[in-house]
Amino acid sequence: MEKFIKPNSSKGLQKLLGDIAYTLEQAAIVSITDPRGTIQYANEKFEKLSKYPLKELIGANQRIVNSDYHDASFFKEMWATIGSGKTWRGDIRNQAKDGSYYWVDTTIVPFLNDKGKPKPYQYVSIRYDITARKLMEEEIRKNAELYEIITTNASDFIAIIDRDGKFQYLSPSFENLLGYSLDSLYSDTLYSILYKKDRQKVERKIAQFKGFHRKAIGLEYSMLDVKGGLHVMEAKLNEVRGSIDYEDQLLVVMHDVTERVKSEEKIKHLVYNDQLTSLMNRNSFREQLALAFERAKTRKQVFALVHINIDRLRYANDLLGHEAGDYLLSMVGERLKKKTGPESLLARIAGDEFAFIVTGLSDETEIYNYAEEIRLYLEQPIQVGQQTYSLSISCGISMYPEHANQPSELVTKATLALGKVKTRGGSDSEMYEHGTSKMSLERILLENEMRKSIQQQHFYLEYQPKVFLGTGELTGVEVLVRWNHPDLGVIPPMKFIPLAEETKIIVSLGEWILREVCKQAAAEIEAGEFCKFAVNVSTVQMKEEGFADSVLSILEEFQVPANMLELELTESSFMDTEGMKESIQKLRSIGITVAIDDFGTGYSTFSYIKELPADTLKIDMAFVRDILENENSQAIVKAIVTLADTAGLNVVAEGIELNEQAKMLYNLGCREGQGYYFGRPTTLLEAKKANYNSSEINKKM
Repeated sequence: MEKFIKPNSSKGLQKLLGDIAYTLEQAAIVSITDPRGTIQYANEKFEKLSKYPLKELIGANQRIVNSDYHDASFFKEMWATIGSGKTWRGDIRNQAKDGSYYWVDTTIVPFLNDKGKPKPYQYVSIRYDITARKLMEEEIRKNAELYEIITTNASDFIAIIDRDGKFQYLSPSFENLLGYSLDSLYSDTLYSILYKKDRQKVERKIAQFKGFHRKAIGLEYSMLDVKGGLHVMEAKLNEVRGSIDYEDQLLVVMHDVTERVKSEEKIKHLVYNDQLTSLMNRNSFREQLALAFERAKTRKQVFALVHINIDRLRYANDLLGHEAGDYLLSMVGERLKKKTGPESLLARIAGDEFAFIVTGLSDETEIYNYAEEIRLYLEQPIQVGQQTYSLSISCGISMYPEHANQPSELVTKATLALGKVKTRGGSDSEMYEHGTSKMSLERILLENEMRKSIQQQHFYLEYQPKVFLGTGELTGVEVLVRWNHPDLGVIPPMKFIPLAEETKIIVSLGEWILREVCKQAAAEIEAGEFCKFAVNVSTVQMKEEGFADSVLSILEEFQVPANMLELELTESSFMDTEGMKESIQKLRSIGITVAIDDFGTGYSTFSYIKELPADTLKIDMAFVRDILENENSQAIVKAIVTLADTAGLNVVAEGIELNEQAKMLYNLGCREGQGYYFGRPTTLLEAKKANYNSSEINKKM
């Protein structure tokens, strides 16, 4: 003080102290506490910043503004300092009355007494609000931490290189990606970690930044990690601007697109390849066929297209399951690859369809024989688990330039030839013949007319009698659908039934048949008669959701008892999904009987008979036709009858045409039969007249 006032001038000292106090009041937060921390004085700035009124501050402990931010050791050190008479300086975070926080730069000065051992009798605290500075420091700290997190973990990789490719800066993420330490990379160049085939390309791009070409450019290259793995990088190269330290250097921002590139390659593979067989798919084959077409046209060569279809593959799926069906498809693919060679254009173009191109042969007969050889090879038995399965294969063949001048036309002609094979039942090869397209138009016409004929009542029913072989008594009739078109005439079932199943017209046709049968059954009841009607049901119908409920609904509509109806199903219906078996059981549970039609030619083994949810087995006419001279047929019929008796199933023999056949079947244990011997399909009235007594049968035998 002596520097500012004259000695013995108390008035000057008082004025000076007043000025200092006023200045502190205006500039700082001032408080005075006793040795225990009780506030004795607080200025307006303290009141304003803490949001406590002076009357609440005076007499309160300094802890009133404690925020619990600092731990106990912080305050212990502070009290130890000021308790020893030393001044303490530090930053403290306090809490205002409204719960908000504020930071103060704090200086605490202890005032000591003069008696004995000096001890503080009060503390004067001078504080400055540094909340804004602290928030800025916290923001900077967070940003720095965030930058560290981003650069370490971000998918982008940032580097600054000089014109020679030497690294000047690397984001920490490089270390995670490549496994190299950053220090080792700083001593190297970008080119040293590039995949060899990309180095020259990248060097050329970097050279473009010399002279006047300074626009950002994009490029893609592969980098090698410490283990030799490749990482495909998508990079943007630009010149560093606005920096003194990195002037005339290049900023490289990279993104690891390895997974994207792999996905693109996978998608490309999916687009152009069949996943089950690894053969080309339809899209890829179409492109390759167009190229082959152009080559043949330029070189004036002959080549052929072979279109293959697996006949009735769904039956294999029904019998063996879809996994086995997939295995059969893959085996067809493998066999085709083996027979056509590794360089052949071979594809799976649909679920059960394949196609390949034949080159090097020019003669139509040679090409046909080659395709037929492959077809027969594909039909050889395939081992599936514990059993073997033989596929039926159909082939359609077309030739360039004999049959077509465009790829699409070549495909159409091969498909038409294939369709011709299918109409014959499949399992054959066919070379396209001019005029086949007319046959395809006939098929389309037939389909359209079939749909209309259901509505216009062009279908009608015939009935074939079934008799008990021991007495000749009529046991029922089998219902057979016929089609008499007003313009096309009578169309045989073997021509329209497969088409109806393929197009699902069989669903609506089958419903019409069932309604007509129930209508006839209701008439029988009204006339006091009883006749059991056996109705053929396609697997296609059985697969329709709600089929069983539909049958029950029609029976209820016409008030027909369930025991007047029998449904004849193919063996494949019993080998299908659990849902179909449940439908069959549901129908049987109300009294409808179920027969397995054409038994012995399908997929069941004799040992499986006991497990079938059926009431009757109908022995296929193939065994009846030669039963008089074929001992194998006799043995098979005897085995079926024996096992059926064991399982409690009835047996009906189909296709009986001779009394000798009827007699032998009866002697082998078969109790029911049907065929031309007892009556051809006719009206119900005529069918019911086929009632032979046992003596008449024996006479005819």
